[in-house]
Amino acid sequence: TDAVNIVVGALTSKDLLYLTKIAATLKLQVVASVTSETQIKLLTKLGGGIHALVMSNRDLETFGFDESGDQALLLLKSEAAREFKEKFDSVPILVEGRVGIIKQNDENGNPSSTAYVKALRDAGAVGAIVGSGIVADNKDAFIDVMSSLQNA
Repeated sequence: TDAVNIVVGALTSKDLLYLTKIAATLKLQVVASVTSETQIKLLTKLGGGIHALVMSNRDLETFGFDESGDQALLLLKSEAAREFKEKFDSVPILVEGRVGIIKQNDENGNPSSTAYVKALRDAGAVGAIVGSGIVADNKDAFIDVMSSLQNA
């Protein structure tokens, strides 16, 4: 199945509705990337046509990343995300933006990218969009992260 990624923060609500309708006409699945609760609320009001929701650690103004990973975690834990999940319980929620590179302290207090992935999974993410940077940085870390995603 083919899909199109729509960056919700770059569109007005009218444009978002228009593009999701065009995608449906073309039999494309819509993957919607969000960076704020306001954007999640907009998708919830849209009423459908979204096949996957991506919580992003990206800053749409600079195209940089939230290196702490807090942005995606807070979005996953937000009231807006809870309302979206209630309305669209079959839509998978993914995370993107430095997943596998961002580290959080594990249960022993050691920085670990696997601990961050676990926190994302515990907050409701079912997968991640991982860029080539993680593979280039550390292949062993990449394997650990992929394993922790599969063990969800």
